[in-house]
Amino acid sequence: MATIGNYAYVLKCRFAVASLRKVDDPLRLAHTVRHLGDAYYYAGRWSLAESCYLEALSIYRRHENRKPLDLANAIRSFAVLKDKVGTAAEAELLWQEAHNLYVALDVPAGIAESAARLALLAQRESDLQRSRHWLSEAIAAADRADDPETLQYIRGVKTQIEF
Repeated sequence: MATIGNYAYVLKCRFAVASLRKVDDPLRLAHTVRHLGDAYYYAGRWSLAESCYLEALSIYRRHENRKPLDLANAIRSFAVLKDKVGTAAEAELLWQEAHNLYVALDVPAGIAESAARLALLAQRESDLQRSRHWLSEAIAAADRADDPETLQYIRGVKTQIEF
């Protein structure tokens, strides 16, 4: 359920995006548009979130001097949305792409989350072997991340996946 805080964040992000559209800083614009997408996502405005994610990804993919972590995080946000709206096949492709980037960048928290999300998707497809593989990778990465929030998330995923 959307709250007043969600709408305030949407307005703040919309203002920031409007300001950045007036200057020539496409990567900063992409970053801010992604955050606007996140704001719309948390406000339950999924179609608006999707258009923001698509715009941000389009900008990132066009610019060679992008930061790979920014691209990975934009893909991550879009994958979360795709999973939420029930397009599992698209979500899986996006999670795999984000996972590959997080691995290349050695971002343990990103590796853990993306692997856990892939484990859940594999479980929904009744592919227990693949689900176990991804869960094992998620646990190892979460241990390496040594981040309480990541560890808690992975523990929650582990309880969802019954073998």
